[in-house]
Amino acid sequence: MKATAEDRRIQKTQKALREALISLMFEKNYHSIVIQEILDRANVGRSTFYAHYRDKDELLVSGLEELREQLRRAQQAAASSNRGYEKVIGFSLAMFEHAHGHRKLYRTLSGGPGWTIIRQGIEDMLVQLMKEEARPLLKQRASSEVSFELFIHFLGASFMSVLTWWFNSRQPLAPKEIDALYRDLVIPTLAAHLK
Repeated sequence: MKATAEDRRIQKTQKALREALISLMFEKNYHSIVIQEILDRANVGRSTFYAHYRDKDELLVSGLEELREQLRRAQQAAASSNRGYEKVIGFSLAMFEHAHGHRKLYRTLSGGPGWTIIRQGIEDMLVQLMKEEARPLLKQRASSEVSFELFIHFLGASFMSVLTWWFNSRQPLAPKEIDALYRDLVIPTLAAHLK
């Protein structure tokens, strides 16, 4: 019982730190935020912060773990309803919906120094999710001239490019609409390399 209460306390502290950082990012440039401001806003001590995070960059990307699990579940659900190779991008609608639900944050981050960090974190996460689904399918086609790493990098980078374009659009499409367009662009590539 004690471990569960301690786990909840740790989760509550980590959530408070993430929320403090996010609220500060709405007020000022990411690079100008100092750890002490995060601590003051979260009402957390310095030693507690460093028990969990190396720096504010690590704090920023720590929120992606929850997103990773959400996208993994979406990808697994899509595996049963899509053609085999489509499950590789089974997370796409869930990611667009997440970005839409947090569009103020994404727009705040976009173009700023925090975006470079979070964009790379999201892309790395998506690449890992796609690798897990694509690797068994690619083995069936050993004759491909495109390396597996390049193929997966292309898929991750193209998704991030579409995502960034979308939430910076003056009149963004609905998540289902941008997902359909993304799939129109990428599914022929998936089919060619994984079918």
